Parts: sequence; structure tokens; C-alpha cells
Amino acid sequence: MTYYPWATEAYKHATECIPEECCGLVLNVNGKEIYWKCKNISSDYKEKSFVIDPLDWADGEDQGDVLAIVHSHPDGLFEFSEADKISCKYNDLPFYLVDPKSESIIKINPDDIND
Repeated sequence: MTYYPWATEAYKHATECIPEECCGLVLNVNGKEIYWKCKNISSDYKEKSFVIDPLDWADGEDQGDVLAIVHSHPDGLFEFSEADKISCKYNDLPFYLVDPKSESIIKINPDDIND
């Protein structure tokens, strides 16, 4: 099992956001990977989708380099949706899906997605 130094913070955020999806970033801040909590500003269906607040993204970029995007599926399957895969490819960043109940994380890379 892969160790993620930011996992505890991501699980905590995902739990706080239930029943909505959480979203955040993995940042490299001075050589250390951290979880950067972001607000989900999806206008509809926050339980099934997320949109990262651009101000939170910008604040994260001010702190360090964005390495990945993190979110949860509180009431869905613990697998990446087609929308997740499209967003991962479009953003050209790895995506992590966190499940706070089982304390599990899965990852997909843009290169793993076939066009």
C-alpha cells in the first residue's frame, strides 16, 4: 500500500464535506507534499460533482507547485467516473480519489487514459 503524507488531512476534509464531494490539491511546498483544502463551488449536484474554487487554486499555487487534484465520492462507487477521467486528461494532472470510511486512496494519471 502506498503511503501519502497528506492522506489524513484529505480523509478529514472528505468526512467534513459529507454528503458533498470534497476537493483539494496536493502541493509541493518546500519539498514536502501537503493537502490543500479547496471549496467545492459546483452549482448543482455537489453530491456527485466538484468544481474547485479558482481562488483556492490560486492560493494553493501561491504556496507551492500543484502536483495533483484530490476529491471524494461520498455516495458513489470508489472508482473514477468518466467525468473524472476527462478532467484528469484535460488538466494534465494526476487525480486521487479518497474514501474516508475505508481510508483508501486510488490514483489515475493522465497518461493512463485513452483518448
